[in-house]
Amino acid sequence: MESPAQTPRQEARRAAEVNEFVVAFYERTIGRADFSPSGIAEELGVPQQRAEQAVGVLRELRLVKPAEGSTDRLVAVSPEAAQMELLVPLEREILDSRHRLEGFKGQLTSFVAAFEKQARTRAETVVITDDREEIELRLLEAAQSCTTEVLVMQPCVARETPELRLARPLVLEAVRRGAQGRILYPHTARGDSDTRAHLGELLPAGGQVRTTNEVRDRFLVFDRKTAFIPAGEGDAIAVVYDGAVAAFLAGLHARVWESAFDFDSGAAGYAGTMGDLKATLLDLLASGAKDEVIARRVGMSERTLRRHVATIMQELAASSRFQAGVLAARTGLVDLALRGAA
Repeated sequence: MESPAQTPRQEARRAAEVNEFVVAFYERTIGRADFSPSGIAEELGVPQQRAEQAVGVLRELRLVKPAEGSTDRLVAVSPEAAQMELLVPLEREILDSRHRLEGFKGQLTSFVAAFEKQARTRAETVVITDDREEIELRLLEAAQSCTTEVLVMQPCVARETPELRLARPLVLEAVRRGAQGRILYPHTARGDSDTRAHLGELLPAGGQVRTTNEVRDRFLVFDRKTAFIPAGEGDAIAVVYDGAVAAFLAGLHARVWESAFDFDSGAAGYAGTMGDLKATLLDLLASGAKDEVIARRVGMSERTLRRHVATIMQELAASSRFQAGVLAARTGLVDLALRGAA
């Protein structure tokens, strides 16, 4: 019995040989008890070799077969019967191959997590990039796989960096899926309308928000496995796939979280945190820090900082910012404010 399986080259050759003559030859055989290729060749007035070629194509297509009890006579077969003999085994083979393919996929899936873990450990412990698309893809990967906890420390929305802007909706979605979200902002975020609008979505979703007097660093940590931290100046980001680093940042976040103030979306303005903010400003003024440094650490613009400093100097009757800080330290205003905040 001929095997129904054919190579692609054989299939192409057979398709090319199915022409009008082969169809006409087949039509002559239909309805006959049996026939011989030479007899049909004589009827059509063609060489016997051409008839034999047509028979060869029809045999491959299972449209003719030997007549019962004869070795040199043939009989035509209906296309439906030929299909059952020729195509059904092929379809069964295709179905079996699909089942095998699904089985292989299922088995290989078990090894994907282990491979990715080891590959990441070997080749991607730290990835530094300033490519926006790559940062977005790595944030998406980390956020979508986050199941337990996401920690964020950042300036207010008005002063957030590109990666934090990209991360904001991803963090919100992770919290909505059930991950615990703890976000730390500086006190100045309480007066920022964009930040309050974002927190109006985050808090009802189950996120927890606190504010603190200073935000010296910015970072995101997903499930204490993947961390996103600044990589020097500019927009470059270091993506760290190291549990020890992620755990260290989580510990830093927890220490700041303990002394931070809960954010109440219903409370207006600074809601009792202004004293803590002033104490920080006085402390930094006494240290002689520049406006740029102070503004960055407390999370406000230099222009806003100057307005706060002017008010403090007026209250203390100081002729300079440094003198205001020294006077505050001498009179114990800084320590008292800091103790009150604690």
